[in-house]
Amino acid sequence: MTDRRRSDDYKQVSGYIPLELALEFKSICARLGISQSDAIEEMTQEWLAKKTGSLSKKAQAPKTIADLVQANMAKLKRCGVKNLQALAKGEVLPTPGDFAIITSALAIPEEERKQIWQQTFQISVYQDTKGVKIYKDSGGVKEDECECS
Repeated sequence: MTDRRRSDDYKQVSGYIPLELALEFKSICARLGISQSDAIEEMTQEWLAKKTGSLSKKAQAPKTIADLVQANMAKLKRCGVKNLQALAKGEVLPTPGDFAIITSALAIPEEERKQIWQQTFQISVYQDTKGVKIYKDSGGVKEDECECS
């Protein structure tokens, strides 16, 4: 978990809102199990997109599953997908079932789902005399290589 208070990548924003609104906000965050910081970040991204007519760099169309999870962490905490922090960092990959839950919760169209899945995995297949080797392409380094006959 990122310690936002000590991170150079985060800045505190504050303001004053009516007491009833503040109490309701805190109550809903607690009930949904999301941090107030995550909720404020999500609301700020949506507000900026609405006011400027464009998406912030972080809120632009995600290219990989990690981008998708990172940009929508607050919404996804309510969906029951495990390892969200690790998914957002690209340390682990979701199961196809978790990917379906993530994209359904975010109402991602089918074509965009396919693009995100393909961009994340970039599967390469080549023929070998022993059979077909399949590996995850990670910049020229073969990881998780396996042989299939």
